[in-house]
Amino acid sequence: MRILIFGDMIGVPQLLRYLPVENIVGIVGATIRAQSNDELAELAVCRNVGFLIQPQFNSEDYESFVTSVRSLKPDLVLVNSYSMIIREDVLSASRLGGINLHAALLPRNRGCNPTQWAIINKEFETGVTMHEMDSGIDMGAIIDQRKIPIFFYDTWLDVREREFHATNDLLESNLAKILCGTWKAVVQIEKYSTSGRRRNPEDSEFTWSGKIIDIHNKIRALLPPLPPAFYFKKGIKIEVSKYLTPWELVLQKYHPAIGEEALKSERINLCPLQKKDANHLYGWITDRDVLIHNAPCFPVYESDHEVWLEKIMTKRSDLVIFVIETLVDQKVIGTCQLFNINWVHGNAELQIRIGEMENQSKGYGSEAVRLLCEFGFKDLNLHRIFLQVFADNSREIKSYQECGFIREGTQQEAAFVDGQWKDVLCMGKLAGNE
Repeated sequence: MRILIFGDMIGVPQLLRYLPVENIVGIVGATIRAQSNDELAELAVCRNVGFLIQPQFNSEDYESFVTSVRSLKPDLVLVNSYSMIIREDVLSASRLGGINLHAALLPRNRGCNPTQWAIINKEFETGVTMHEMDSGIDMGAIIDQRKIPIFFYDTWLDVREREFHATNDLLESNLAKILCGTWKAVVQIEKYSTSGRRRNPEDSEFTWSGKIIDIHNKIRALLPPLPPAFYFKKGIKIEVSKYLTPWELVLQKYHPAIGEEALKSERINLCPLQKKDANHLYGWITDRDVLIHNAPCFPVYESDHEVWLEKIMTKRSDLVIFVIETLVDQKVIGTCQLFNINWVHGNAELQIRIGEMENQSKGYGSEAVRLLCEFGFKDLNLHRIFLQVFADNSREIKSYQECGFIREGTQQEAAFVDGQWKDVLCMGKLAGNE
């Protein structure tokens, strides 16, 4: 089996680890990835095989390239991590055509930048597919594939590492059949197909008026060495070159000097919790009225509050906390949060506390709940927000019902308060149910 391999300095060395040297007749690099070609040429010299660079189709050198491919008389073209279209005139020079390794779960995400598009499009699964090549782009019949997860906090670099290991597994599992030319393939189901265009550096721009979830996905999909996500502030381009949690993005979007967005009603403003607000959070978490909830563990010593808060702000991706501030005198009157956020299913739990008695029963809580729900549904793309309340607290239940929450079920004797067991009511609200 005479194999001509196409790829870059990620794909070619990976193939060389598995292919017997006597089966390789040449290595091909892409003219649009010139940075890899010197090293690829060295690999070819070390193995005493030819090295070619594929020019652009409209180049005067293209016909010469095709002639050189034909002169090698390959039985098979094998492609891994390659950035140019391999046309029918090249594939037809190979007795058995071509096999490609594509970093996607075909037929989804055909074409360029499949990992980036999977993350940007909020997908939680991708993969690597070994498929036959035809005149279409990543449309050939599937030989084998591996699924891999995309976790919410993954960057494209994390996903790429899993793709690399999945590719190794595909090669190990299928190499014997490839070398014998006995592989089998199944035609792709066209109705499930999606495609992505080649991304350009200018595609990395975002604005703070966009959804937090979309900004988060763009940043983690485009971290360096790719051109990173960026925004403009007073005409100055500002790049985001490190991963940021949703909470960190909320802090920037709703910062008066950065994103300049606001979560306001007629009387209150929701401000993202900062280190200086740590004592407000401590008072809320230790209040016995919220003992039925799974509040995040808070340190015992007051001096640790800011340290603890800074850690969860940069580590936790399932939590967003706000302080409730009056517009008239900018006084902090309470706190509220969405936590235990399930990004896959679009669910989150809501908690709220109005601190002093003088600010309770004045409708502040209802205003905060409405603002927080609007934020959760629009900014975080949530589908359902739920909360828990003591089943005998009819005033609070009525208040939540007026905000659009409905009763979902009661947990019998779910909380132990003041020496007795109390029932807890779960209430929920779906996106669009205002």
